[in-house]
Formats: sequence, C-alpha cells, structure tokens
Amino acid sequence: TIDDLLNHYIYVIEYCWNILEDGPPEGVMTNVLDMSGLSFRSMKNQEYIGFGKNFVNMMSSNYPGRSYKTLIVNAPKWFHGLFKLFKPLLREATRKKIVILKAGKHQEKILSELLGDSLPNDLISGKDAADIEAGARFFLPTEEKEECEPGPNSLIEFEMRQFCIELLKLNNETLQEVI
Repeated sequence: TIDDLLNHYIYVIEYCWNILEDGPPEGVMTNVLDMSGLSFRSMKNQEYIGFGKNFVNMMSSNYPGRSYKTLIVNAPKWFHGLFKLFKPLLREATRKKIVILKAGKHQEKILSELLGDSLPNDLISGKDAADIEAGARFFLPTEEKEECEPGPNSLIEFEMRQFCIELLKLNNETLQEVI
C-alpha cells in the first residue's frame, strides 16, 4: 500500500541516520526519485497525490536540514508543467534542492557528477528499466556481499537487509517473501 511505501522510506531514512550515520545530525542525503513508467493518467490517482504530499511533509517536518538534493530522474515531458503548479507551495530552500531531469546524456552527466561511484547501473543508458517485463521484479536482493553494486543491490541495501533479518531472528520472526 501507499502507507507501507511511506513507512518503508521512513525506515530507510531512520536506518541511515541512526545506524549508518550514528552521532550528531551533520550528514546530508541525496534522494533519487525515478519517474520511469509514470503516466499523466496515474497522476489523477488520489493515492499517489496523497503519498507525494505526505512524503514532502514528512521530509520537511522531520528532516529539513538533512536533504542535500532531490533528483527527479527520467521525468516525462509533462512533469515540468505539473511541477510549476506546485513549486510556489514549496519553501525556497526546498525548491533549490530539487533537480528535474529527463532521460538522456545530459541526465547521465549530471547524475555522474552528483553521484559518482554511487550512480545506480539502472540509470545508465543501455540498462533501461523499460526493458524489464511489466509486473516483473526490477531486482532480486543479492545473497552475497561480493555481488553488491550501486543501486538497489548496493552494499548499504545489503547491510540494511541483513540488519533487518537479524532483528527478525531475535524476535522469532521471518522475512516474508515478496513475489
């Protein structure tokens, strides 16, 4: 559900700030929102709109100084017009942190400059998410640390998954498989 997705983001952010970056809140993060496959019709879905509002509100209320940039990648052509409608509702500091990019060499150049070695492989040309069959899992979690690479199977994702599995074991729970 959309609430589960928001809770997942909160969990990941809290993991970053309390496990990875333990100590005084000095670190910042870059969020990458991949808009691949987003259609204008899906923007009429009130659940998506509600998620967007809740996500921005949650980040603004709880982590205002922790965001370095929010990169909106693979943005459809119509997204810029939609963003112009909502832009005045955002604080100036928030507006300056948002970068909207559409797929192509310019996007790759900017992402490479901002993310360096952390650039996920699926955002590099020739490794397009559109090639994935509809309904298929975009990735399967790696089982071995040596298989990690930037993106959904990064070392941080691997370690967070292992952390969650250990917590589940401590509480006699198991990880529910998602198909």
